[in-house]
Amino acid sequence: MSQVNATSLKFSKKRDIISELTLSGLHSARMGRYRRTPSKDHKMVEGALKLHTSHQYNIKEITDMTGVSRLVLYRD
Repeated sequence: MSQVNATSLKFSKKRDIISELTLSGLHSARMGRYRRTPSKDHKMVEGALKLHTSHQYNIKEITDMTGVSRLVLYRD
């Protein structure tokens, strides 16, 4: 029986820690400490898209030249 109680106690402590960390993260987010990454400059994305539609460069070359990610190129 003591092993069952010890396991239950471990689970309870882990659950409490996870709950505390979650609440702490939510509080920090509400306070504005976590922000999304800033979006890329619109002109930079347009330039990258023009390079992509010209078919002179592949995606890897465009991402290296402009800094615009592959996902942004495919999304826009």
